[in-house]
Amino acid sequence: MPRHAHEATNIDQKELEALAKRYGQPLCRHFCIETDAYMREYRGQKDPDRRGEVVFAIRQMNGEILLHTKHRYETPIYRLPTGGIERDEPIEDALFREIAEETGQEVEVRRFLGVLDCNFVSNGYGIPFVSYVFFLDSLSQELSPTDTEEVSGYRTVPADELCAVSQSLRALNLERRCWGYWRSLAHELVYHALTGCTKA
Repeated sequence: MPRHAHEATNIDQKELEALAKRYGQPLCRHFCIETDAYMREYRGQKDPDRRGEVVFAIRQMNGEILLHTKHRYETPIYRLPTGGIERDEPIEDALFREIAEETGQEVEVRRFLGVLDCNFVSNGYGIPFVSYVFFLDSLSQELSPTDTEEVSGYRTVPADELCAVSQSLRALNLERRCWGYWRSLAHELVYHALTGCTKA
């Protein structure tokens, strides 16, 4: 659902323009997401230490995109790695910091793919949250995350299979249903950007 224009956003337009100049003009998409109980706890409240997140689609040396899963998931859920942007941290700094924590890989940014400007709504009150999505190439074969307490495994998929990953996230039920829908949006965006497809 499109986000209403009058709703708040965490986007710094000058920073966005600088990133676009360096890495390419991103796709910008707006969503209004009605939260369920899990998402109200997970994302439906203001976080004074975080102003958004980075999402990184890293193309590995085999040509496929890296996905990861985490220890806390009830069953293995493989998705694109993400990480929070601290309140006063530049987006690009957060990107490289989080990639080191989640993968330990040396990378090169290829494109700034997109911005997901989301508004999480509960009882008529919205909390803005922004995801900045990047496409990168891995310059190293090894995966050696520094945050081993979070990441529990990896796999890779061709870019044209990210549509299926998106659909599997949307198919999650019970408490992760809304979370799965939100997480599917970045995978759909990367799929469209890398394959040129207009339908998921």
